[in-house]
Amino acid sequence: VAPSADPDAASLQRGVQLAVAEADTPDAPVALEVRTGSGQWGSVGNDAVTLVCERRVDGLVAPSDGAATHLILQVSGRTRAPMATVCADSSVTDAGVIWAVSVVPRTDLAAGALFAAARRPDRAPLHWWAFVPVGHPGKMIRRDLESAARAAATPLDRIADIDPKADVAALAQSVAGAAPDGVLLWLPPERAGALAAALRAAGYGGRLAGPGALDSSAFAAAAGSAATGMLVAEFQMDAGARDRADRFIQQFRQRYDARPDFTAAAAYDAARVLIDTLRRAGDSATYRQFPLTVPTAGVTGAVNFDALGNRVDALQVLTCRDGRFIPVSPNGT
Repeated sequence: VAPSADPDAASLQRGVQLAVAEADTPDAPVALEVRTGSGQWGSVGNDAVTLVCERRVDGLVAPSDGAATHLILQVSGRTRAPMATVCADSSVTDAGVIWAVSVVPRTDLAAGALFAAARRPDRAPLHWWAFVPVGHPGKMIRRDLESAARAAATPLDRIADIDPKADVAALAQSVAGAAPDGVLLWLPPERAGALAAALRAAGYGGRLAGPGALDSSAFAAAAGSAATGMLVAEFQMDAGARDRADRFIQQFRQRYDARPDFTAAAAYDAARVLIDTLRRAGDSATYRQFPLTVPTAGVTGAVNFDALGNRVDALQVLTCRDGRFIPVSPNGT
């Protein structure tokens, strides 16, 4: 389910399409159905019901939007159709549907990794601000960021909801005037990039950080030179993941004439998790395979889960250099 109104809908759909195309063979066919309806209480839930109850799909991939994912989660919980999501809200896996898994870093854990990477042991903790989307998505992100700040004993002095029509130049001036040590841009990539550019134009010189979804061409294009030094948290690569990622990038470019972003890679891994689990289940009920104990060789690293469906692989912090995100060195540069 890839709601057309979501900023990452195209990346989600393309990542899943590529995974299905690679896995589909005459002896073990795999098919994909896509629904693109939007609406917090309407078509997303209806699409999930249609897919499971009428189209008899065997698994669901849910988007990054928390409200949409929770609607799909309700359908998964009642029908026992496995679900893999690229939503980072801790509330998804905390819901207790054990056949629902998240393949992206939880917001609270990603923020904790960013706080740790930006902090210097010989100095007091940095003071942060955060910008989150308005409405339900921002509410869930706010809760997770506050939890991360408490766990890290890091001051998160202000969390501001950003309306899509908000004047980013005015917002940037208010941040520059207050001069927090760091700003978390927990926003869709294009919006985060525009705010990053406005912050640097306003003279703000502190840290900028955000979720792995900002590892995208949309963020880089909107931020321009302001992308330099941006921090994001992603999963560490295992021994074979670099080769898998390189093949994925090549195949993605051949198919779509574009470089995949983090969301596309995560969506690919979400589909691979479901496909691998369905094949292991064979003719038995797939939900009985959960909690998952067999890792999936993903393009974002080896994919492992705990009993609640949280991905448990180690995180790394990356910084943007020349439009590309690379791992932060041990000394924090």
